[in-house]
Amino acid sequence: MIQSESHKVDQAAARGRLYENIVSLYILQGLNYLIPIAVLPYLIRVLGIDTYGLVAFSQAFAQYFVVLTDYGFNLSATRYIAQYRAERDKIKSMFWQVMVLKLILMLVGMAILLGIVTTVPRFRHDIWFFLVAYLAVIGNVAFPQWYFQGMEKMRYISLFSGVANIASGLLIFVFVHTRADGLVALLIQTGGTLIAGATALCVAMRQIGFDFEVPSLTSLRSTLKDGWHLFVSSAAVSLYTNTNLVLVGLLAGNVQAGYFSAADKLIRAMATLIVPFSQAIFPHISSLATRSREAALALVSRTLRHVAAVSLFSSIAVLVLAQPIAKLLFGPAASGSIPVIRWIALLPFLLAVSNILGIQTMLTFGLDRQFSRILLGSGLLNLVLGIPLIHFFGAQGAGASVLTTEVVVTITMLLSLQMHKINVLVPASIER
Repeated sequence: MIQSESHKVDQAAARGRLYENIVSLYILQGLNYLIPIAVLPYLIRVLGIDTYGLVAFSQAFAQYFVVLTDYGFNLSATRYIAQYRAERDKIKSMFWQVMVLKLILMLVGMAILLGIVTTVPRFRHDIWFFLVAYLAVIGNVAFPQWYFQGMEKMRYISLFSGVANIASGLLIFVFVHTRADGLVALLIQTGGTLIAGATALCVAMRQIGFDFEVPSLTSLRSTLKDGWHLFVSSAAVSLYTNTNLVLVGLLAGNVQAGYFSAADKLIRAMATLIVPFSQAIFPHISSLATRSREAALALVSRTLRHVAAVSLFSSIAVLVLAQPIAKLLFGPAASGSIPVIRWIALLPFLLAVSNILGIQTMLTFGLDRQFSRILLGSGLLNLVLGIPLIHFFGAQGAGASVLTTEVVVTITMLLSLQMHKINVLVPASIER
C-alpha cells in the first residue's frame, strides 16, 4: 500500500515537471519566434529585400557550424542525463565531456570558416557578415541546453533565451534605420545569442560545480560514438532545411534568398510550435520507456493523434491565407514570397508528424541508425532535386524541393516503424 502511494506521488511529480517544462519551453519558443516575426517586417522594409537576403544567407551559412558543434548532443546527451539524473558524478562527467568536445568542434569550424571566407570570392566580398554570424555558433556552444533539458529544468532555457531575444528585438528598432545597417542588425542578433549562452553556462556550472574535470580520451571517444548517428541525422536535416536558403543565395542571388527566407521564417515559426512539446516530452518518454515499453508507446500514439490534428489545421489555414498574411507581414517588397509560402504551407503538419515518428519514437526505441539513414537519404534527395529546381525557378524551386523531401521523410519513417513492429497509429491498450 505504501509503495503504491509512493508510486502515485512519483507519477504526479513527473507529470508536474512535464507540464512545467512544456509551459516554460512554449514561453521560450514564443519569444524565439514571435519576436523575430515581429522584427522581420521592419527589417525587410528598412534593409530592403537584397540586404535582408544577405543577412539571412550569412545566418544560414553559420547554421552549418551550429550543426557541427551540436554533434547530436542535444539528443544523445539529453537522453543520457535524463536516464542518470539522480547520479551526480555521471552527470558531471558527461557535462565536461560534451563541453570539451563542443569547444574542439567550434575551433575546427572557425578554421574552416576562415579558409572559406578568405579564398572564395562570393564569401570574401561580404566577409564581415559571415564572421559576425559565427558569434551565434559560439553562443550556441556555450549554452548547455542539453543539460537543462535532460534535468527537465527548461525554465532556465526560457529565461535566458527569452531575455536575449527581447533585448535583441528592441535594440534592432533602436539602432537599425537604413540599408547600411545590415551588419548592425546581424551583430545585435548574434550578440544576444552569445550573451544568453554565457549566462546559461555560468548557471549550469554553478549547479554542476566549477571544478573542471578533465575527460579521458576513452570517454571522449565513447561520447562521440554515442552521438554519431544523431549527428549524421542533424547534418542530414540541414541538407533539406538550411541548405535550401544557402543554395538560393548562391544560385539565385540575395533577392531570391530574401523571398525564401521570409516565407521560410513564417512557416518554421508555425512548425516549431511542436518543438517545446517535443523537447519537454522526449526525456519524459525516454525515462518512461526504461520502465515500460508499452506505456511509452501508448503515450506516443496519443500524442501523434493530437499533434497531427492541430498542425494540419494550421497548415491548411496558411495555404488558404498565404497572400493576405504575406502582404500584412512583409509588405509589397516581399510579394515574391507568396508562392513560396504556398509551396511550403504543409510543412507544419509534416514536420510535426515526422517529429513524433522520428525523435519521439525511433530514438526512444533504439532505432538511431535507421533514423539517421532516413534523414541522410532525404537530405541527398533534396540536393538532387533542389539544385536544378533552384537554378530554374529560384525560391519557388527551393519550396517545391523541401516539400517533396518532407513527404518522403514522413512516409519512410512510418514504414520503418511498421517494419520493426512498432505501430504508432493504433493506440496501445495501456492506461497510465
